[in-house]
Amino acid sequence: SAISADIDPHRVNIIIPDDFALPEDGVHARWPDSPLEQERRLNKFKIYAARNFAYVNKLNPIVIDSPDARLGIITTGKSYLDVRQALDDLGIDENEAMRIGLRVYKLGMSWPLEPKATHEFARGLEEILVVEEKRSIIEDQLTGQLYNWPVADRPRVIGEFDEQGRDLLPNLGELTPAMVARVIAARIGRFYTSDTIEKRLAFLSAKEKRLSKPRGVINRVPHYCSGCPHNTSTKVPEGSMAFAGIGCHYMVTWMNRRTNTFTQMGGEGATWIGQAPFTTTKHVFQNLGDGTYFHSGLLAIRATIASGVNITYKILYNDAVAMTGGQAIDGSISVPQIIYQLRGEGINRIAVVTDEPDKYPADFPQFEGLSIDHRDQLEQIQLELRETPGTTIVIYDQTCAAELRRRRKKGLLNEPARRVFINEDVCEGCGDCSVQSNCLSILPLETELGRKRIIDQNACNKDYSCIKGFCPSFVSVIGGTPRKNRIAESDIEFPPLPDPVMPKLQQPWNVLVTGIGGTGVLTVSALLAMAAHIEGKGCATMNQTGLAQKFGSVVSHVRIARRQEDIHAVRIAAGDADLLLGCDLVVAASYDALAKLNIDRSHAVVNVFQSPTAEFIHQPDFKFPQHDMKQSIEEETGKSKTAFINATDIARRLLGDSIAGNLFLLGYAFQKGFIPVSAEAIRQAITLNNVAVAFNQQAFLWGRRAAHDLEAVLTLAEIDSHQTSRLDDLDSIVSYRIHYLEQYQDREYAKQYQDFVRLVRRHDASGDRKLALSKAVARNLFKLMAYKDEYEVARLYSDGQFQEKLKQHFEGEFKLQFHLAPPLLAGRDPVSGQPLKRTFPQSTLKVLALLAKLKFLRGTRFDPFAYTQERKTERRLIVSYKDTMQKVLADLNKDNYDTAVEIASLPEQVRGFGHVKQKSIHAMKHRQDELLDRFYAREDKVHRILQNVA
Repeated sequence: SAISADIDPHRVNIIIPDDFALPEDGVHARWPDSPLEQERRLNKFKIYAARNFAYVNKLNPIVIDSPDARLGIITTGKSYLDVRQALDDLGIDENEAMRIGLRVYKLGMSWPLEPKATHEFARGLEEILVVEEKRSIIEDQLTGQLYNWPVADRPRVIGEFDEQGRDLLPNLGELTPAMVARVIAARIGRFYTSDTIEKRLAFLSAKEKRLSKPRGVINRVPHYCSGCPHNTSTKVPEGSMAFAGIGCHYMVTWMNRRTNTFTQMGGEGATWIGQAPFTTTKHVFQNLGDGTYFHSGLLAIRATIASGVNITYKILYNDAVAMTGGQAIDGSISVPQIIYQLRGEGINRIAVVTDEPDKYPADFPQFEGLSIDHRDQLEQIQLELRETPGTTIVIYDQTCAAELRRRRKKGLLNEPARRVFINEDVCEGCGDCSVQSNCLSILPLETELGRKRIIDQNACNKDYSCIKGFCPSFVSVIGGTPRKNRIAESDIEFPPLPDPVMPKLQQPWNVLVTGIGGTGVLTVSALLAMAAHIEGKGCATMNQTGLAQKFGSVVSHVRIARRQEDIHAVRIAAGDADLLLGCDLVVAASYDALAKLNIDRSHAVVNVFQSPTAEFIHQPDFKFPQHDMKQSIEEETGKSKTAFINATDIARRLLGDSIAGNLFLLGYAFQKGFIPVSAEAIRQAITLNNVAVAFNQQAFLWGRRAAHDLEAVLTLAEIDSHQTSRLDDLDSIVSYRIHYLEQYQDREYAKQYQDFVRLVRRHDASGDRKLALSKAVARNLFKLMAYKDEYEVARLYSDGQFQEKLKQHFEGEFKLQFHLAPPLLAGRDPVSGQPLKRTFPQSTLKVLALLAKLKFLRGTRFDPFAYTQERKTERRLIVSYKDTMQKVLADLNKDNYDTAVEIASLPEQVRGFGHVKQKSIHAMKHRQDELLDRFYAREDKVHRILQNVA
């Protein structure tokens, strides 16, 4: 105790090194005079003490040994579990390991490496395999300790590289049991092999080969939450660029918003200090989170001020450390405090941009150069600041959407009384609302008239940016709440459910849970683990999340066994999943998930709800490859062991909230016999979780019922299991549209449509193509003829169907607000010059009803709207389309038939209103020119000439 106050002599066995001098009485040690030498000697002593502690207390045991050991494996921590799992996968138990000649050394203290036990482990071995992740901590120490051994006695040490310097177990990423198993099999392959080893290696090779083939799958890339302030705050004006930093806003780097690079926390802007003198770019924007600003970002701002570069910091004040789950900022700092701080640093121009400009009190800081504006003015402000020399500031003040949602649920904030609803009949499916809001709570809706948009009311965080989409289909519902179509238990009679036959647990049962971040995937894993714990079973879980809470992918490994000792690795090894519980089809069909499946062992229960990915925002026609993804899963599990069910839609219809989908899916898998814990244990786990207990237990129960009698559950949920989204028979397609056009204008107008389709049908020698050209013309000519002018929009709001849909979606007393841009009343955006939408009261319905009755004026000289450029263009498109198709019909043959269908389908691209529609028309015309060139290609003409000659 006199030597070092850090060491407790009652708890540590101390060995004094030989060169450490002690007086005869053993009380006072003589220390060197130099403080550095004292520190060196003390550290050396601590290492001696730690090593001795490890040896005396057997922290580094040999867990598997063999009298004639040839290969030694030294490992620690999670890598040790990977080794044990790898040995299991190769069919090597302790008895087999002794027969083979294996020795496994498990380090409880990897540094400093205790030499005595290590030498005992190494003695007699031909080779030592070091299995460790990240850095070569163990390998470097081991080679140093064995360096002075005689060459004949010194074993070969391999790990990160083999004896030839080739990669073996690289430390650039996480090791898996499959990687370790391959290396172990290769090293012992020189003196031992078995059928089990050969089968395992063959399975891994076949799996990799199969998964390397092209597959029709997509990736679920992390994205901003619905209503996230960064959806707007990270936009930059045309011609500008921005730099990223630390925080959720870093995700903008893959969102095509001209934002590049990133830096360490507190280095935001320093990149530009170094680059600015060497580029012709005069100005950049730099994103900076409020947490980072408080931590060290102010120092970076101070540096840019001193350097004199032209830069605008966008301080993203969202009131939470959102990237890691929504914790409070480490300290307290308000917008006024930031303003005073920056003003003191010498910033002369500070712009505060917010979604609630009126919330600031009268005593808010005021000085020349400070402005407070609505977020709608962000682009105009950025254009001004990028022309201002030096360092300028935008404080974008809007609370984190996920944190707002939490506070509303806890009652800390009032729930806004306003919700946004899309009139799908008016919607053109152009996707401008998704572009403006960058929001994934806008979902696709497939209809007979093409893809439309709807709002997911369960996921919407009420940011309202989608209203900026230039479209009259958006309506604000004030005061109403989403209708909960819950089916009360007292209203149904469902037969008692039989208990399923649970797995026997002769070996650990492995459940791979995949899904979307923020939807409760980890809750499912936690409930299974707790249920296993309640029943006294062994359990291990591992969650791979990353940025998953931002609509990214979540993969959770759950292993359940009779005893905890039966579980080695936490991660499910390749091909060892007994159940794929796919809460999201996209993640379930990913490479990582499919790698865990084995057609001889695995089952799958997968939710096929088409939850959109980020690609849907900028690609309105993005195709969700459901069939290909389902096929990929079935290839790895077998059709008879795979169940696909739209858990999200069924749960929403039964329980009124799509969040119930995951527990519904768990109940379905349980009733199928794929979950090795009892229903009672799961119910207890839900109760212990103490979150929406009754709701979650009902979701689990309905999932069980669906597995027992799916048709009965679908009937109760009012879902037609045989329904199709679009008509396929030509007569049905035409008949539907004739009726629509009669409502749109009159019978004469509908007859014009019918006559032209008949003309095409007479020339359509489709062969085995099933009248594809006639169907394309029937759909697309209708689209052009039923253009949504003022009369049609008014009709679609006042014909009674819109009110019925509102009643289906909302309950309670509510009022409406319409968001429109009437040609004569809409103002112009000062930056883009485009029309601006205005808000109109519910009484607008009466005006719309009157306007709808004036549809007989459409296209006449008395039509006040007929003289606008947009309406003239729409009427010209109808004439142009008919002329083009008549020319195509004149030269139609089997070789250019497919091209003709593409030409006929081009109007599908014409969507939206105003400038959005005009942009799509230009794109369509460009594509039409390309297709017509192909249709009238020289090769086609020569072919036709030769045919005529023949």
